[in-house]
Amino acid sequence: MKFTDLKQELLEGVYDPGIFKAFFLAGGSGSGKSYSAEKATGSASGKFQWHEKIEAKITPGKVGPYGLKVVNSDEQLEFGLLKAKMSSNMRAYTDDETTKKELIRAKGKKVTAKREQLWVHGRLGLIIDGTAHDLMKLSDRKKTLEDVGYDTYMIFVNTSLDIALQQNQNRARKLKDEVIHRTWEEVQGIKDGLANLFPGGFVEIVNNRAGEDVFRKAFVQIGKLIKRPPTKPAAKMWIAHELEQKKR
Repeated sequence: MKFTDLKQELLEGVYDPGIFKAFFLAGGSGSGKSYSAEKATGSASGKFQWHEKIEAKITPGKVGPYGLKVVNSDEQLEFGLLKAKMSSNMRAYTDDETTKKELIRAKGKKVTAKREQLWVHGRLGLIIDGTAHDLMKLSDRKKTLEDVGYDTYMIFVNTSLDIALQQNQNRARKLKDEVIHRTWEEVQGIKDGLANLFPGGFVEIVNNRAGEDVFRKAFVQIGKLIKRPPTKPAAKMWIAHELEQKKR
């Protein structure tokens, strides 16, 4: 993204259809979170592909009808792996390659955090992608956004363990089976806690080879949440101030 494009996004923040809305994604690895979120909101992370004489070509992510920006450090991880000419099949990594991957992941998280900070500055609508396995960290992050005026919600993507393992096998960036087992068990263990953390704003998508009807229902449900006016006093004050500044 060019600086001028980002500056324009921030200037238009007050008119953003998803303004002051943040949707956290939860689900184990292999649950199809990114795919389900794209189907349910229309927004998607960017993709990266190699091309002749060019290090990597970035295919920008889609910003759907609600204008939600996708916060996903995996996008930067994939980009870093491509630049390093490393395989996307992490199950075949040597110890040295695993160490290098973790360094790339750490750098990607910093880039993603900086991008999220700019989007939050413009109060743009967000989809925050992750397994959400740590309730305490999630609660702290949720509160940080709510303190500046965001209404927060949860999209929980649920699958059986068998389906998660199968979907991991079929995708390009393959994780070790033990990672799929561990994250599935972690997220299943805190599902009720997540629902209690987002009362009235918990959307579950059962992605066991889910058909379009499932995603269509989720799209309608999420659309209703996004169309609610911001409720926090901080949000109302910010919007009033921004509109006043535009008049001047």
